Amino acid sequence: MKKIITLFYFLFLSLNINSVNATNSSLKVQLQWFDQSQFAGFYVAQSRRYFDKENLDVELIPKSDERDPISILRSGEVDIAISNLNNIFVGGDDADQVTNIAQIFNKSGLQVLCRISKGVIRLSDLAGKKIGYWGIGDDNLVKSMLNQLGIPINQVEFVRQKPNGEDLINGNVDCATSMSYNESISILNSGVVEEDLMILSPEQFNLANIEDGIYVKTQRLKDEKFKNDLVKFVRAVRFGWEDARLAPNLAVETVLRKNQSLDYRFQQQMLDEILKLIPTEQENFGILNLKQYEQQIDQISKYTAKKDQLDQNWTYEVVNQLFKEDKRENIFSIATLYYVNQFVSNPIFQIIVLLGSLTFGLSSLLVAINRGYDLYGRFILCTLPSIGGGTIRDIVIGLERQPFFFVADISYMVGVILLVVSVSMLIHYNPNFIKSKNYKILKTYSELIGFSVLAVLGPIIAINANMPLVWVPICAALTVAGGGMLRDIVINREPLTFRGVIYEEVAIIGGIIVMIGLYFANHFEHSPELVWLIVSGSILIMFGTMWIIDKKKLRYPAKKLFNKR
Repeated sequence: MKKIITLFYFLFLSLNINSVNATNSSLKVQLQWFDQSQFAGFYVAQSRRYFDKENLDVELIPKSDERDPISILRSGEVDIAISNLNNIFVGGDDADQVTNIAQIFNKSGLQVLCRISKGVIRLSDLAGKKIGYWGIGDDNLVKSMLNQLGIPINQVEFVRQKPNGEDLINGNVDCATSMSYNESISILNSGVVEEDLMILSPEQFNLANIEDGIYVKTQRLKDEKFKNDLVKFVRAVRFGWEDARLAPNLAVETVLRKNQSLDYRFQQQMLDEILKLIPTEQENFGILNLKQYEQQIDQISKYTAKKDQLDQNWTYEVVNQLFKEDKRENIFSIATLYYVNQFVSNPIFQIIVLLGSLTFGLSSLLVAINRGYDLYGRFILCTLPSIGGGTIRDIVIGLERQPFFFVADISYMVGVILLVVSVSMLIHYNPNFIKSKNYKILKTYSELIGFSVLAVLGPIIAINANMPLVWVPICAALTVAGGGMLRDIVINREPLTFRGVIYEEVAIIGGIIVMIGLYFANHFEHSPELVWLIVSGSILIMFGTMWIIDKKKLRYPAKKLFNKR
């Protein structure tokens, strides 16, 4: 019944596809291998006429000679190439002339298979062994693995291997690079038992290997019509892969129509593995993971002299436009959000955030001590302003922030405990310390720093959680003031920030400044320094503003504005 429903679904789609328009744009697409299920989504998009619906006349060209897809792209013979990232640095000096405009795979299918029967029982046994490779950059990945294992490269013999894992099957090599969806299946189908294989993957070594992506010549991105055609192309391909996942059997049949000599079962096995590498969520399709990109660039730079060409071989312009047309646009670009996350995940910044949070708890701790609270009471009262504001903010955001930050990072609770114990002991043995000038200066400036950092961190967290923009400045206010309000409620005191203190208002302004700055940064895609400058600048603005307010003892005018006293 399921197959019948699926068949009718596709028939319905086919009937509702527009006929080919006479003004179709022609696109030649070079695939990186022969016709097979690796490209099922492309064939389905063509078969279901999704390209036609986008007014595109797409020619899918399988591999026909020894040249890699990027070389063919550079020659001008095709408009688009489907390729691995490694390929753009192989066989040419002009890596900067090609750009990744969308990513198909978000995981790596590359594996290194070693025969246990050939003496590879432990990782250290790789020394002195023959390793087969294709010469498409896969050898660099193996070298990175060997480097992590402490095995000198000159202790391993690299051998150019034949297709389909033949050399590993026949015992000509001890190990071989393979794809989980191709050679690995062939090797197992040949009679090599899984128990005789040691399987190594990039993930085991925390290595990146960005595979099937959509590449074009960089200079052509200046052509707005071509760029618009690329948006249409990516959307059609996305639909193709969605249908392939929905009805894999029909997708395999579409592949077989491209080449009837292919084995149905093998192509079915291949598609099963391929679908594991493609994002299941529509909103993630096409997004190049910049963390993985930078990681792989670092790996490549160790084995190539083209370091100056390894910076900007990607753009989100096409994907951003696709999201906009799909009405799934985030006001902040993917690149901007990535650079922001880089900044706030920096260990130094994280330490400042932790210390800033703890400064909020210090005043409450002193209140608890003056009221004669025991250690547990001091701990509770110190904890509320330290983590309470961030917790309220995370409750508002919802599941995006679960578990709570202080649960995921135990340093917050450890910090509170250490603060309670150390301050309690200090006051016990030196009660006059809190009355000293140095203490007051330390407390004032630490609270100013804490406020400034958290007033910027709050809106950044809200932005990353894709909250409605109106909530971004509100989350800034909640982060800096929410914990203090909880504390005052617990001790049965009217919240101090409600009595004319200019506090939450500054945080709200800080949230607005962050939003405006990051929106401006959207227009500079390859400029992480600009984003870091905006975040740092926002923190300094918050610090300066609160310093002036504290120095001048500024308050709301009594009985003149909002009746605050």
